[in-house]
Amino acid sequence: MHISVVIPLFNKQDSIHRAMSSVIQQLTDDVELIVVDDGSTDGSCNIAESLQQAHPAHHIQVHAQANGGVSAARNAGIDLAKGKLVAFLDADDTYDEHFLAEIRAMLQKFPDAATFCTSYRFCDSESGKIRLANITGLTDSASPQILPDFFRSAASGDLPVTSSTVCIAKDALIELGGFPENENMGEDQAVWSQLALHYSIAFSPRVCATYYEAASNSLMQSVAPDGEMPFSQRLQQQLEQDLIPDRLQKSLKCYISIHLFDLVRRNLLSGNRTIARQLLSDPRTKRDIKRWAYWQFRLALNIA
Repeated sequence: MHISVVIPLFNKQDSIHRAMSSVIQQLTDDVELIVVDDGSTDGSCNIAESLQQAHPAHHIQVHAQANGGVSAARNAGIDLAKGKLVAFLDADDTYDEHFLAEIRAMLQKFPDAATFCTSYRFCDSESGKIRLANITGLTDSASPQILPDFFRSAASGDLPVTSSTVCIAKDALIELGGFPENENMGEDQAVWSQLALHYSIAFSPRVCATYYEAASNSLMQSVAPDGEMPFSQRLQQQLEQDLIPDRLQKSLKCYISIHLFDLVRRNLLSGNRTIARQLLSDPRTKRDIKRWAYWQFRLALNIA
């Protein structure tokens, strides 16, 4: 087995058929699909099992477990994976029909990379409006490449690595300890950022997946964290311990600042002005004085 595609599933009965179908159309003898149902209560698992039964010739596995969160589901998928590479797809999202072919092409071109990902589009789940991800910091806007600086790209545009566009060497995932299971938000960025520090990331500007925004039960959509997320705290600790390569320190500091500004925005949207003010008082936000002044102004006027 070469590639294992893992879909973590929790109460996504309206979208799991769409997500699985986008993978099934690309399955070959050396690709498997693993759906990890994380204690769904809405019939999602039944839909997944019915698709498994409808395609007996393909390598499809549905694994059910007690609810433990998305990280636990992804880690279970990693443990079950027979492939040398593990791709992930959220149950809200879809692959384009050429996604796995693009991953294979990058693997041939960049055999020493441990992470492979593609560009993507956003689709508003309610209106259907589409916009392409804004991926910055590329050396070539049209060709696959080794991403020069994950942190610079992530700080100045949309994330170049997402949970529905990434394929990672299983050995690298195991070495990093998988996804943190005691963190219910930002757990994906915890993995992407550490991969960026330790391995090369191959990136294709070709759009190969769709990310559906405003998912009904997305924790990130409904909850504003009241403080810096653990992935950012770990990166700050690594900076203070001088564990970050010199060439990445400036962009990593900017990446942390952008994270704090995003928390300011989300708390202001949620009406948590006191928390937003506390976050904006963090001296690290003043690394970008224009952005800091912008949010100070919006906070003063109570504009989200």
